[in-house]
Amino acid sequence: MNDLLKIAQDCGFSVVLEGRIGTLEYNSVSGPLQALEKFAEAIRDTVLQEQPRQDE
Repeated sequence: MNDLLKIAQDCGFSVVLEGRIGTLEYNSVSGPLQALEKFAEAIRDTVLQEQPRQDE
């Protein structure tokens, strides 16, 4: 999960720790539409890199 929050921060989102109950952390993530688009591209690129290539 920390990797996901790091990617969000790198894309321009503000990530705020709202609270902690036991071992669970509650975060808020907010930012502009451009940050969301950049985040979606980063996640897509990560997924594509992890998929094994299939020769057709």
